[in-house]
Amino acid sequence: MNTQAKIVDKALELFNERGIEYVGLRELAALLGIRVSNITYYFPTKDDLVNHLSLELNLLNSKVIIENDKLTMQSFLEMLNSVFINHLKFRCLLLSFVHLMEQNKIMSARYQKTQKIRNATLKSNIEVLVRLEYLNFKDEDDSEFLVSAIALIARFWISEAAVSFRHLSSEEQINHYLSMIAKLLLPYSTAKAKREIRIFLRKRINGLP
Repeated sequence: MNTQAKIVDKALELFNERGIEYVGLRELAALLGIRVSNITYYFPTKDDLVNHLSLELNLLNSKVIIENDKLTMQSFLEMLNSVFINHLKFRCLLLSFVHLMEQNKIMSARYQKTQKIRNATLKSNIEVLVRLEYLNFKDEDDSEFLVSAIALIARFWISEAAVSFRHLSSEEQINHYLSMIAKLLLPYSTAKAKREIRIFLRKRINGLP
């Protein structure tokens, strides 16, 4: 592993353990056994290092959050599960989300663009679920509601879990928020969608094959 990769890995580990706001470059350098200048060679400021981590998370999610014209209700929920797993790996970014949006201008500007793309992809996939008769909306605004609600949960679930569900394992926390999204979908779900939701949740909660 090269020096840059070691810096990134150790920074993510420390940020996840202690919080981004509470780890400085000097402390990071000391734990790595290198000079601060070795870090600033790759990342001139701490904001640059944090931005690099956010790009890694962005890349992981871009591989998961994709338009799928053969989507099923089960594969839609599995996509969200993969996103939540990515969030866990980079949980420091979500726990410090508001602070980063205020302080890290590069991240903030990119996030506005990324969020528009993510929401558009989510809306497109929901439209596929409608076309394939998994969802049925009586009001056009229902689709926008679901996009907003799911995006909201995805953005802040880790922060709430850190406060309200610290006693649960990471897997149990994910199951809780996936169940919440599933319950949001149920009023709009057709019979086959409800069947797939039940199967998905039973596998998640009971660990069935």
